[in-house]
Amino acid sequence: MGVVKLKKIPSPRLRAEVSVRAATVGATNIESQPARLREVLDVAACLFHEKGYRSTSLTDIANALGINKASLYHYVRSKEDLVRQLILRASQRLRDVSRNPTIDILAPDQALELLIREHCEVLLDCPNEIGLLIQQRKFVEPTVLLEISERERTYVSHLRGVIARGVTQGLFRTTDISVATALVLDTVNGLLRWYRPNGKLTRSEVIEATWKFVRGGLTPNVAKRRQREK
Repeated sequence: MGVVKLKKIPSPRLRAEVSVRAATVGATNIESQPARLREVLDVAACLFHEKGYRSTSLTDIANALGINKASLYHYVRSKEDLVRQLILRASQRLRDVSRNPTIDILAPDQALELLIREHCEVLLDCPNEIGLLIQQRKFVEPTVLLEISERERTYVSHLRGVIARGVTQGLFRTTDISVATALVLDTVNGLLRWYRPNGKLTRSEVIEATWKFVRGGLTPNVAKRRQREK
């Protein structure tokens, strides 16, 4: 998965540190952030995604916001802190997708469809943030990277569990669960590379096509033959 290629950081000290931080920063609800901070993060995400992290300065971000650089320090401590907040926010969005209680009570194929469609919605709503999560996470400090990885594991674990249930129940073809999970994630995250709002397909058509592609890859061969025979 573009978003979830987890880097293992084995230090027990780091894990203990992250568990403490998760109770504060990690638990922050996105919508509870001050409106001005959300605006700062949104503008920064756009510039980081378009120009790259290294090529974007705090002065660039302040100019885009129409404020001076000194005012920007009211919201962030540094450029590193800014990208950290953005990547944490992006990883939280994906973690929240997997926390939908409906997923655990739906049949595996329906649960997978819900996950795929909601993942697509998050990605298309927040392409700049998710792009940062995928492409520029190397710029965040190790403790934050570990916190991001922990959030991603929540999402990946739910997705893997849904696929495993589907295989067990015969709704999905027999396959390596880890490989299938990675391929599904790469398919959805691939939208960042080629989808354009003014392109050939509408947003809803893109989401539908993505789900059909994923479903087709997991559908048992017998079921596919029956569909062709109809």
